[in-house]
Amino acid sequence: MEQRLDSLRKSLEKREVGLLRALSQGQMVMMSIGSAIGTGLFLGSGYAISLAGPGVALSFVLGAFISYTVGSALSELTRVIPTTGAFGNHAEVFIGRYLGFLVRYMYWFSEVFAIGANIAASSIYMSYWFPGVSPILWMIAFGLSLFVLNSLTVRTLGTAEFLLSMIKSAMIVLFIVAGSYIILRPEHFGTSSALLNDGLMPKGLLGIWLATVVAIYSFIGIEVVGVTSGEAKNPEKDAPKALRNTLVLLTLLYVGAIIIIVSMIPPNMAGLSESSFVLAFREVGIPAAASIINFVILTAAISGANTNLYLTSRMLFSLARGGMAPKKLEALNKFKAPFNALLASMIGVAAATVLAYGFGSSSSYLIAFGIATFGGIFTWASILASHIAYSLKFNKGRFPLLSFIGEALLLSALATTAITPGLEVTIPSGIATIFVLSLLYKHSKNSSHR
Repeated sequence: MEQRLDSLRKSLEKREVGLLRALSQGQMVMMSIGSAIGTGLFLGSGYAISLAGPGVALSFVLGAFISYTVGSALSELTRVIPTTGAFGNHAEVFIGRYLGFLVRYMYWFSEVFAIGANIAASSIYMSYWFPGVSPILWMIAFGLSLFVLNSLTVRTLGTAEFLLSMIKSAMIVLFIVAGSYIILRPEHFGTSSALLNDGLMPKGLLGIWLATVVAIYSFIGIEVVGVTSGEAKNPEKDAPKALRNTLVLLTLLYVGAIIIIVSMIPPNMAGLSESSFVLAFREVGIPAAASIINFVILTAAISGANTNLYLTSRMLFSLARGGMAPKKLEALNKFKAPFNALLASMIGVAAATVLAYGFGSSSSYLIAFGIATFGGIFTWASILASHIAYSLKFNKGRFPLLSFIGEALLLSALATTAITPGLEVTIPSGIATIFVLSLLYKHSKNSSHR
């Protein structure tokens, strides 16, 4: 068994050779956090609060547990096969080529929409300072900047993402500290706390469960560690540690921030028109702090888009090297970055951004959110399925109970999007995408046999 696994690993590493292995464990963590901490927390938290009320904190705890099941599975798979194709390669070798094809293209498609959601959200944040400037100008400026940054070496990209993620992580910590001071003051305590005024679960258990989808979306990004393992200095040692550190940091930051938010603003004021972080500080009369928070949230959105663009280019690169995408997409530039795959991803992002702008900021955000959520949950489900298949085939002494539990919870959360206000597009869009990708896969197989 060990010899077969070693043979699979060497084959995949040889297939994806050429990328620069320069990322440290810290950069891997921050790139993962950079992908996760974005609109899901800063803008989507308001939407989650409107669904669950103060009980949304429980939704994020449940989301953290589901993330833990995925992280544990990916950690073991990455230790065995650390490649840029990551979960796509895992699905290919442990389940089948079709799933490996499907999950990588689905991930690419969903991440393109996630980038569009981040850029659309960025236009909302910039309107806070410049209400008279057309959002499309900000979209173009941010898009070009991200394209240039991703064209450089992965070391440069990792350093930039490290700094961007540090800014937003540090700001969330300061938000929690400042918010704790504000809500514990005698003149505030007990007067505007949604928890004290409305109870823990004003929307019931169903509301908490519906908001879990937003929580899951907020944690989507931990799988980035698997992708970065293909460009890490020491993937076997660093990838599992990076996954653990990412999960711990995200859980502490998310749950802490959500508790502060629901203690500062009533649920009926939460939504998508404005970040709940900005609203929280405005409600207690600190407009300058709200402006600073808005800047950090903007940084978070750009950071998320930056890492997601990295992911999409690597997914196309992996597909091309595996013979599942046009060969031109496997080419590397002088910085050892997959430039053609990056360019193709950027074209997709441009289309998603135009679509987002056409629908308007808030409504387009929910559409992009729904599509990206399906892709993220589908990817996580494939990670758990790959781990189950790997465990049953290569590790028969240990039954993967945790992965089975995570799979059941993930699929249940996906099913409830059908009754979640604003997310009804999630399942239909996912089914349509799978259908189109299945036709593409069948065509590619027929072409290869000719």
